[in-house]
Amino acid sequence: MTIAANSGEPARGRWRSQAKVNICLRVVGRRADGYHLLDSIFLPIDLYDDVRIEVHDIRAGAQTRIDLRTNDPAVPTDETNLAVRAARALFEARGIGATVSIDLHKRIPAGAGLGGGSGNAATVLRGLNDILKLGLTTVELQQVGLQLGADVPFFLAGAPARVRGVGEVIEPLGHWPAMSLAIVVPPIQVATPWAFDRYREAVPVCTPPAPSEAERLAEGAPPDAGLLVNDLEQVILPAFPEIATLKSRLREVGATAAVMSGSGAAVVGLAPSATAAETIAAVLRSEVPRGLVHVAAIPGVG
Repeated sequence: MTIAANSGEPARGRWRSQAKVNICLRVVGRRADGYHLLDSIFLPIDLYDDVRIEVHDIRAGAQTRIDLRTNDPAVPTDETNLAVRAARALFEARGIGATVSIDLHKRIPAGAGLGGGSGNAATVLRGLNDILKLGLTTVELQQVGLQLGADVPFFLAGAPARVRGVGEVIEPLGHWPAMSLAIVVPPIQVATPWAFDRYREAVPVCTPPAPSEAERLAEGAPPDAGLLVNDLEQVILPAFPEIATLKSRLREVGATAAVMSGSGAAVVGLAPSATAAETIAAVLRSEVPRGLVHVAAIPGVG
């Protein structure tokens, strides 16, 4: 194994870390260990964090020291941060240690269901593999990433996909229409573990339809209000009425369909055109001044 930073010079790089939306999320079962099995459609969007990494003092068998800095006080900088855990997991997998500095400039809100933390972890894995010339394949990086979080493997693939299981089954979509989305994130956070714990209590037995909405979308059914569904809304919307209100408002001001992304709090509105998406966003910006409103253009596939 060749490690670039063994020359004595620090290895460094800068990358963009992408967000995603779920436009469909069905809970289709549970494993014996309690983890939920999902069937979902993931779309990467043009909203990014910036990640800078510098690595030096790399030695086989050494301890790894990681210093993470961020502009967002809501984001932890200790071992609970997925970017920190990603760097440590990769070095442990290769049997090496180093001193690592990570500078994380956040634009993707935390606790929004947009995969910001998972995307950061994937970016750290990919970035370290690149600058240190570790030679790991995407599949090998995904295996490391799955230990960190269910969404991390998707970000290492980085294309529209049907994602199943606990995140390990990623099927790139061969065909997908170009879409314009208006995405609204209210100034609240929803903890993903809480959301799934509440769902487990409320829905003790999963009885998904066959075929699921995600399967139909993956097979080419046009995205519409009947297919943009999220099972977690059953427990999250009653607990967070602000999210339910935003979902209704998106439809009222022109979205053809609206759905919560992931475990929230982001809500995604499907617009009939790019111009309509901008108009919808302008209305919601005035109504949610402390939140984030983003217009995303999803390029077509196939």
